[in-house]
Amino acid sequence: MEVPDASNSRKTKALYEFIRRLAFKKKLNPDNAVTIFVTVLSKGDTRGLSDEELSAMTGIKQGEIRNILRMLYELRMVGYRRGRHPETGATRYYWYPDYSGINMTLYWRKKQVLEKLRERLRYEEENTFFRCPRDGTRFTFEEAYEYDFQCPKCSSMLVEEDNTMIKEVLREAIARLEEEIKRDEELLRSH
Repeated sequence: MEVPDASNSRKTKALYEFIRRLAFKKKLNPDNAVTIFVTVLSKGDTRGLSDEELSAMTGIKQGEIRNILRMLYELRMVGYRRGRHPETGATRYYWYPDYSGINMTLYWRKKQVLEKLRERLRYEEENTFFRCPRDGTRFTFEEAYEYDFQCPKCSSMLVEEDNTMIKEVLREAIARLEEEIKRDEELLRSH
């Protein structure tokens, strides 16, 4: 399993979107979270970057940087080492990318997505759907029955939907993700 980079844009976008969502849930600025992660990833070699250096590089306040780094550390996407401030001698933390942690985070995220895709496929397979021909609102059979097969918004007659394509797309996505996870597991076992 490789860490996403610019040459692997689908994985990179997915990783950044994951960081954005998590930051949003933790009431942090999602764009700043990605900026800090990318900065640590691209410039935080084994020496690491202090929150002071990150602030100077990004223009983001140190307090927010610390909160973002704490979030990334909880995910094991970054690590740190302690050092001394060169002028004051105060304890300073230097942050660097934790590549094995990033790989594990991606692996577990893929497993979560796979489970959601499987749940969605089960839902699609276990239900019959109807759609409003005007606005496209989708209803299960039970919901359509409850509304006498008429759209509750516009009173149009609901039309039965063929969800064969949706199920096929879900099956293909599941198969691709299962293959990816299988490769990731082999790589993780070899390390």
